[in-house]
Amino acid sequence: MSPFLKGPSNSPVSRQPRQQQTKTVSKAVCPKSRWSSKMLDCCDDKLVCLCGCLFGPLLACQLATRYGECCCQPMLPGGLAMLRASMRQRYNIEGSILDDAAVVCTFGPCALCQMAREYKSHSRKM
Repeated sequence: MSPFLKGPSNSPVSRQPRQQQTKTVSKAVCPKSRWSSKMLDCCDDKLVCLCGCLFGPLLACQLATRYGECCCQPMLPGGLAMLRASMRQRYNIEGSILDDAAVVCTFGPCALCQMAREYKSHSRKM
């Protein structure tokens, strides 16, 4: 008869079962990159610069929609900084949310144009 089919034993458990050791596989960490254009490189794309300066809210809505976010997100308090942080994370760009908030608050139209140029350069690669 199999030892597994026996009834309960009256003897106490003398050894606890051990957890099997598993090896963890670490992911390769890609180095952080930089923005494809600098903040004040408006001459790189004059149309984006013109739209950002004259029609900033429309460019922000268009960028958010193309990026896959709600059109109203950039109009909310902190929304443009959140969109910038999301772009930074998706494209693996160095920086922090504090940097994003400071840049958007200080250089709003320039930051928006930089984000539009970044989106444009990454959408061409796909």
